[in-house]
Amino acid sequence: MASPTTPKRPYAPRLPPAERREQLLDTALEIINTDGVAAVSVDAVARLAGVTRPVVYGQFTDSDHILRELLDREGRRALAQLAAVIPADLTTADPVQTFTTVARGFFDAVLAEPARWRSILLPVDASPPPVRKHKERSEALVRARFADLTRHFLRGRPGAEDIDVDLLAHLLLNALEEAGRLLLRAPGQYPPERLTAMARFLAETLIHRYP
Repeated sequence: MASPTTPKRPYAPRLPPAERREQLLDTALEIINTDGVAAVSVDAVARLAGVTRPVVYGQFTDSDHILRELLDREGRRALAQLAAVIPADLTTADPVQTFTTVARGFFDAVLAEPARWRSILLPVDASPPPVRKHKERSEALVRARFADLTRHFLRGRPGAEDIDVDLLAHLLLNALEEAGRLLLRAPGQYPPERLTAMARFLAETLIHRYP
């Protein structure tokens, strides 16, 4: 009598290396959005992508490498989403309208690609230490750029020379990020219109303090 045979696992279609890499990163993003960043592992990515562990190791050294590459990719794509709403010429731009427009563009971007922004807006402490450091460096660059914009709009305004611009930019950026998290968690309660109105209020309050 012939012994029963175990059905063979279907092989994933062979893909060029670049396409395979993108597929694995997409899989990691899916895991983050369903189970959280701590659930990303080589085993989990291989299982969900329908490939073997060696296929994943052919692209990444470990789960931290996967997460760093994913954050890099999603960060670049996120910046591309926002680039269209930032005025090319800031010398004549109205600061209140610019901040309001950037805020609304950010909220629209979050709604358009929620999976992307969940990976970016996750609290830093939820990430493994190597990924945490990578994310902190990336966020420091964004804060520096935000500080440059804030400094540009306050330049020449009476009394503005005493403002701690770096701290102000940090707090404003944190406010936008927290608003993005609220939008992701409860879009019905915190729609873009409500969040944008608050962003405009913050900008108007600051600029009216330093007319």
